[in-house]
Amino acid sequence: MHQSVLTVSVRNALMVLCAMSAFAAQGAMAQESASASSPAAEAGAADAAQKDATTLGAVVVSGTRASIQKSQALKQDAVGTVDAVSAEDVGKFPDQNVADSLQRIAGVSVDRSGGESRYITVRGFGPEFNTVLLNGRTMATENSGREFSFDVLPSELISTAEVFKTSQANLSEGGIGATVNIKTRRPLDDKGFHIAGSVSGVHDSMSGEDKPKISGLISNTNADGTFGALLGFVRYQRSHTSEVIDDEGWLTGSNGVNGVSGLNNIAVPRTLQYKVNEEDRTRTGINAAIDWLPTEKVRVTADAMYSKYEIDSRINAFGLFMDPNDVQQISADGNGTATSFVRNSTGGLANDHIVSSNPRNSTNKQLGVDVAWQLSDQTTLDFDGSYSKAEERSGGKGYFLVMGARNVGVNPTWSLNPGAFPSYSNLLPATDTSDLRGHFVDREGDNRSDELYEGKISLTRNFFEGTLSQLQFGISGSKRTKESVSVRTSDSDLNCAYCGYAVKLPAELASVFNAGSLVNGASPGAPTQWLTFDPQRYFDFLSSPAAYNQFAPGGALYDPNDPDRAQRIADALKKYGGFTAQPVPQSQWLVEEKSYAAFAQANFENTFHDMPWTLNVGIRFVKTDAVSRAVSSQVESITGTPGDPTNAQVHFTPPIPISRSASYQDWLPSLNFRINVRENVVLRASASDTLTRPTLTSLRISEDISVRPPGPGSINTGNIDLKPYKARNYDLGAEWYFNDTSYLGLAGFYKKVENFVTNVTRPTTIQGYPFMETLPVNANTAVVKGAELSFQYTFDRLPAPFDGLGMQANYTYVDSKQTFDPSIATGQFAVVGLANSGNLIVFYEKGPVGFRVAYNWRDEYLSAVRGSQGEPTTVKPYGQIDVSANYKLNDNISLFAEATNLNDETEEAYSRYESRPQWTAANGRAISFGVRGSW
Repeated sequence: MHQSVLTVSVRNALMVLCAMSAFAAQGAMAQESASASSPAAEAGAADAAQKDATTLGAVVVSGTRASIQKSQALKQDAVGTVDAVSAEDVGKFPDQNVADSLQRIAGVSVDRSGGESRYITVRGFGPEFNTVLLNGRTMATENSGREFSFDVLPSELISTAEVFKTSQANLSEGGIGATVNIKTRRPLDDKGFHIAGSVSGVHDSMSGEDKPKISGLISNTNADGTFGALLGFVRYQRSHTSEVIDDEGWLTGSNGVNGVSGLNNIAVPRTLQYKVNEEDRTRTGINAAIDWLPTEKVRVTADAMYSKYEIDSRINAFGLFMDPNDVQQISADGNGTATSFVRNSTGGLANDHIVSSNPRNSTNKQLGVDVAWQLSDQTTLDFDGSYSKAEERSGGKGYFLVMGARNVGVNPTWSLNPGAFPSYSNLLPATDTSDLRGHFVDREGDNRSDELYEGKISLTRNFFEGTLSQLQFGISGSKRTKESVSVRTSDSDLNCAYCGYAVKLPAELASVFNAGSLVNGASPGAPTQWLTFDPQRYFDFLSSPAAYNQFAPGGALYDPNDPDRAQRIADALKKYGGFTAQPVPQSQWLVEEKSYAAFAQANFENTFHDMPWTLNVGIRFVKTDAVSRAVSSQVESITGTPGDPTNAQVHFTPPIPISRSASYQDWLPSLNFRINVRENVVLRASASDTLTRPTLTSLRISEDISVRPPGPGSINTGNIDLKPYKARNYDLGAEWYFNDTSYLGLAGFYKKVENFVTNVTRPTTIQGYPFMETLPVNANTAVVKGAELSFQYTFDRLPAPFDGLGMQANYTYVDSKQTFDPSIATGQFAVVGLANSGNLIVFYEKGPVGFRVAYNWRDEYLSAVRGSQGEPTTVKPYGQIDVSANYKLNDNISLFAEATNLNDETEEAYSRYESRPQWTAANGRAISFGVRGSW
């Protein structure tokens, strides 16, 4: 569970290596000619999103050096602060996941899901603060908010990923953290016929299974290079197993343990769960592009991208749910954290055997057409239109099923296990089927869609004489519609029909599941075996008279105080056709957003004492109209669950449609300045105003209402009147370029962000039951500042064969005035996701041999102010080593091997205090071997 010696050593060496390597490079630099930075002004970030910013010349290089050469040229020629990752060859991105490559950039970190990088954080700002474009166009997302899932994009179809850390007027608004532009390969990039592809096998160390991955790309142009077409595809499969131990947060204050052993307000975990998640992942991607030059003055490009990502999951879990009123003895530390407690022997604690599934069925597609018309030698008119749609269709396809056996006659004892993860002892055998009972059953999942129409028109005028080099004007508009609905088993009739461990189950429904020692034995004394079962057989039994007639007159579980229970269950099963999933009316919501923008931008360039400089200045006007629609239902009644004091059902009145609207507008000025104080030394300065619109889930006006005794119920809703986050940004940077693949850079940034959204909670009472109602409001201002130190060097002057060596290293420091104090129970505000981070990469490329070893580290960070059980969640430091190698058999064919998380790092988080562990997870390694060809 603790950081390895290697992890800590490499982490602490990052900053030292950056500085020392710079001095080591200085001597070699004196013998090398430095490449000059182009003094020409950047044509504009919007144009750069569709066209290469640099030409690498007639020398054709491939592999790692080609990738870093192109990326460095993009960085060096930009007016603002831009970093990039480029493909090493056709169909070969440096990593198998686009986000994995982006995290190698200074200031970029990732959030992982099941061992794969899914979201990015840039300079401390999470995924909702970063705008993601595909070929310069906004991408829809299958998530509930604006955050983009990078794992849906096959990296084999990507040419370049650009990260704009400073803003320009012609950049699409929305990215306070950054604007990320993912560029696919174009047919006219290389004239003639080209084909490339790869075949590999992917081995998962946790599941022990091997699955195939295949990709291909074909392109062709006519002889005169005026028409080209490209088609690419990828099919990726992986059988992945992960292990998780979690407690779903901690119950604190009045919700914790009170009046036991003379103690009060003692924090205890909500549950203790051991999980083994077995997944079959399939990613399918198709990319098509057409380039057409009908005349010398007109260029037409068309792009189509389709991606489908499916995850079929099955989770086998063993759970031990907490009831604070069931504790008879407890001890605690100075923070009020339980160190041990003993439960009663009356069966208040059950051994829960859980089988669940959290499938993912997402599709993303985008169509775009661009027409560039050169009106004269100096003037170009550009039209761009696109359509994007993303869907998640897992509604009703997941499930969460529980059967259990009460611990009667024993006193379950919980221990904190400082330095490890908590565990229970003195339980009944986890594989005992002698008194197995039915409990909770639910089919669940959400259906979401995000549809986006976008259009842009821009006019660019270049000037060949004078200081003014370019003027650019443009307008754009978009319409975005995000809607969501939960699809699940009826709350009021069926999913808790058997709650309370009432109905007896036949022993043959269950079998033994062998879990082994989870997460490297993180929880001492944890069970290595428990029971599992077939979901459909469980549904079938609970739908049969053999189950519900146990509550009928004469049945073994007949209760004269509830004589109609059997008939109610039978009627509900008939009404819904069994345990089927139905759309939940109260969960439906839709947000429609119409945005309009206009910008004006000017580029100036000249020299000052023989030092070329470029100035980019502009302003962008943005107007947004939003409409939020939902249905409203009132709580009609709340009923407890017999035999289960930790459960209750909420009954609602019929739904009524509701709708609200809002509008806002902003002016966003920007300035970027670059000066070459020497031909290989660049200084930069930038200032801008940027905005990020509130996440779409915060704009919904539907209400999520839930009850989980003994604590109060919760009501969570959105707020259509939220204003966008608004940031004032300042950036300074300096870069020293030794040659076209080596440089040393230092950048500093300062962001003052207003209108931070804070969840405000107030107590209320509904139908005599206490609730905590939470509403998001604009309430806070935060300052985020930091610095990035980057170093890249290829050791070309070393004697052979060591002249193939190279390295990349960077370190990012980020901080905020808004610090978080764990001793303050409520009312705090903090910027989540802020963490120092670093990378160290060593690569070699000489002749037919190439390899790369990459270490990525992210320091501890606050991931939620109000996480599970309303408590803050902090994620501990994480460091991962990835390795890749290749061997060229000839000019066209190469063998390759790749390994991610070679050091088998695990993830950990805690709630408020480090002594309150929240979860720990192991995802193992992924290893692939394959062959790649290109002609």
